[in-house]
Amino acid sequence: MATLDSEQQKLVFHVAVVGGVSQRFVQLLNLVGGELELGEVKGYRPRLAFRVFSDDPWAGDGKDGTALEEFIPSVDALVLTDAFEEGKHYSSSAMERLAKALAPVKLRIPSGIFGGPALTQEWQSLTGAPAVHVSDPRGDDALSVVKALARALFRSGVRSTPPPPNVG
Repeated sequence: MATLDSEQQKLVFHVAVVGGVSQRFVQLLNLVGGELELGEVKGYRPRLAFRVFSDDPWAGDGKDGTALEEFIPSVDALVLTDAFEEGKHYSSSAMERLAKALAPVKLRIPSGIFGGPALTQEWQSLTGAPAVHVSDPRGDDALSVVKALARALFRSGVRSTPPPPNVG
């Protein structure tokens, strides 16, 4: 859930980055303290705060998986990463577990893919929602994923509805 400080006009969106090339993804963004400051919006200085997780956070002792599950209530968006090189592929079991951890409330939060078509297809089949952007991990275009996530986060899901009719 985004953190809003009205007095200092700060808005922080929390983004989980999960996958085999998560470190590379955030390195391409030149973050300061794990955050990326966006341009001013209506007097506020929004930022994206990134938290990185491996391709299978539940592997080994599972501490990273527990940390991810504890982070989920605060998560506003996801970036899933994958690469074509050996040892940097996504984990299908981790994607399934992540989808289960997000369900039902957070399952359809904005997600971006910095990875290949197999990851894109698997995530869409698990969540029923397309990624807001897919970028090939062989390039250095992590910023396009972030821009698409920012657009999705700023879009309001609230629609105007007419008032109920007067009764009586």
